Amino acid sequence: MDMGILMKDNIYKKLKNLYKLNKKYFYSNKSKMDLYKLKNFLKKELLYDNQKLLFKYLNNNLLINSKSLPINNNKLFKLLFPIDAIILFFINGKIDKIISNIDNKYYKIHINSYNDIHNSNFLKKDIYHYLSESFTKENIIININHIKNIKGKKPLYIVYFNDKNKKNEIAIFNYRNFIYIKNTFSTIIEHHINTDKSYINNIYNTFIINDNSKLEHYTFITNYNNKNNNNFCSISNEFLLYNNVFYKKYDVLMSNQYIHQNNNFQFLGEKTKLIYNSLLFSKNSNIINVNNHLEHNKKNSCSVQLHKAIALDQSLINLIGLLKINKHAIKTNGQLNYSSLLLNKLSRINIQPGLDILNDNVKCTHSVFTGKIDYNQIFFLKTRGISFKKAYNILLISFILDSLNEINNIIIKNEILQKISFYLSVENFINEF
Repeated sequence: MDMGILMKDNIYKKLKNLYKLNKKYFYSNKSKMDLYKLKNFLKKELLYDNQKLLFKYLNNNLLINSKSLPINNNKLFKLLFPIDAIILFFINGKIDKIISNIDNKYYKIHINSYNDIHNSNFLKKDIYHYLSESFTKENIIININHIKNIKGKKPLYIVYFNDKNKKNEIAIFNYRNFIYIKNTFSTIIEHHINTDKSYINNIYNTFIINDNSKLEHYTFITNYNNKNNNNFCSISNEFLLYNNVFYKKYDVLMSNQYIHQNNNFQFLGEKTKLIYNSLLFSKNSNIINVNNHLEHNKKNSCSVQLHKAIALDQSLINLIGLLKINKHAIKTNGQLNYSSLLLNKLSRINIQPGLDILNDNVKCTHSVFTGKIDYNQIFFLKTRGISFKKAYNILLISFILDSLNEINNIIIKNEILQKISFYLSVENFINEF
């Protein structure tokens, strides 16, 4: 029998056993149905390389119930951005109702134990979606509406943190979140704080951004130390953008052992604009896979994407982007741009941009740049009395500087810059620019 089939069968038995042990605590009947959908998926679908890596990781470890894992709150609070915000803590597979600001005057937050809130027809599901819908303990519904007589709305700060597991054990933390935004301006900050424990963090988000809404959305994956982390992080996002929406998305991802991010943008309204910037960093032998699918379905919309990546050591970054413009999306302006730096001969960055344009009355561009530090520029800086190390650092920081300036919050910008400098082991001299 094929080893891949044996591996998939073994994984399904582990997942089924985990389900049986814990279903009386938090699972709905629909979760059981989703588990059978997962089984059928494993039987029918071919496994991509990134999914094989996940299965190998699962296959070599004992799956445990994440509910039994406590955390150190004092350590956690020291790792947060020092900002005034409404904070939701997603810890060890479940929202922490004690330390989270669930009851507040800015956001309506509901916790639902069922998985039947929203069924998207836009997203082709993979193993990560089925895992989330089968094993999520609770659905989180967040309503962001215009509230009268409230000025200076605080940002929503969503924190993911996992800790405490034994050797040769791995916990799967699954989340399913729904965020509804209507006729308002808001800021959402997602912060994934990696530890050096072994676990799988699997998040599936649906953002429904209704008419006349403005949203700034930041996603950060950071390490609390500079060790080679041994965990997986999968983030699946689907975005439904309606009329007259302005959406700014910004990502900074610093790799743990493996990061998988899948973004699906659907433009369902007119006069809507998306600005999407990302910075990706990978080192050691870590892997980052990012797949962005963006589809324009209505006229007079605009999307501008700028993605930058830096790979060190023997790491790998895979970037796939598809910009699709359907036949009714006339007068669309779409831009898709990638830039990357390889800092080692053994590091690799694979970029695969794609355009699928089904009408002529559009304006679309795409570009790809991959290179390394230019030593002629280092020589030029050395002739001006700058040391080799500082010249190298200047060129490295200048590559990402324009993207960093897109972060509006000064406190967060400085915190992220410090983490990037620490991650890349370069001097933090941003104020000299």
